[in-house]
Amino acid sequence: MNQYKEITTDEVFQLHKKTGSIHLIDVREADEFAEVSSPISRNLPLSQMHELQTIASLGIDKNEAIYLICRSGKRSARACEIFAELGYQRLFNVTGGMLAWQAAMLPIK
Repeated sequence: MNQYKEITTDEVFQLHKKTGSIHLIDVREADEFAEVSSPISRNLPLSQMHELQTIASLGIDKNEAIYLICRSGKRSARACEIFAELGYQRLFNVTGGMLAWQAAMLPIK
């Protein structure tokens, strides 16, 4: 059973506009992130999530909402599972990933 919920790119962007700040973590590799990314995201590659220290360095409380995004939604789903295994409670997989983000013509950098 999934330990996370699905959320669309539009919903994530609207939440950001409403609150001014969300934890949007892009789990693609650094070169993918550098090529195109959301200006409201920060990068933590899935390949580097093998240590608790790496995730802890984000400074996100385990009860805060975390939105995970990748290229299409597969790696971010795996990242949700890793965060859940470490005790994070409010996890959201961004469906469609950056492909959907770009298709929706949301801001990119």
